[in-house]
Amino acid sequence: MDIENLFNGLLMETGRPLHLTACDRVFKGYLVGFKPPEYLVIEVPRSTEIDAALTNCNTISGSFFVSGAVVRFESSTTAYLKKPAWLLFVRYPSALEKIRDLRSSNRVKCSIPCMLVTLFNLRYYSGLIIDINAGGCKCLLASISPSQVEKFTSEKKVLLEFDLTGSSGRKSLSGEVLNVKRDGAKILLGVKFNRDEDEATLKELEDYVSKVVKLLSR
Repeated sequence: MDIENLFNGLLMETGRPLHLTACDRVFKGYLVGFKPPEYLVIEVPRSTEIDAALTNCNTISGSFFVSGAVVRFESSTTAYLKKPAWLLFVRYPSALEKIRDLRSSNRVKCSIPCMLVTLFNLRYYSGLIIDINAGGCKCLLASISPSQVEKFTSEKKVLLEFDLTGSSGRKSLSGEVLNVKRDGAKILLGVKFNRDEDEATLKELEDYVSKVVKLLSR
């Protein structure tokens, strides 16, 4: 990965957070500057626990969110200042590791009302999508008979219709029920979307997930 371009991209967004680990203490910092290939400058919160970790530990790892992915690096502390702010200087990383592509792998929790259609008998059920990504979702159904539940073990094709925040128009995606779980009187379906579906809808879903994860990472 192009380290300098990635960090330059981060610094264009004021207040971009980094998730840091030192001496098993996990905390959030903010990248405020760098000088390649020498060092990064990170502002850290004022905390007794963080102070102890940074005082006693020379090695540090960090991760950040960029372009729909989580990127990780390993480094070591070169200086630790407490005036005028708590600033941590770490060696400029020699390598970055992309550990997850959130646009395709990460699911976000949500509460999206939906209509689920069983394609084997064209019955309609009101439901609630409780987590989702471009690969599939979990859908909660409140009113479904035991006999209908049993059919999902052999007849798995369904269609989901829902509205997506920030996007116009009703979305429709077909898929396959991979698992069925009971949650008290409710039924929880794990649905895998068909990847040969409407590419525009799947792209909108990827963008939605990416935006939600980005907001939660701040």
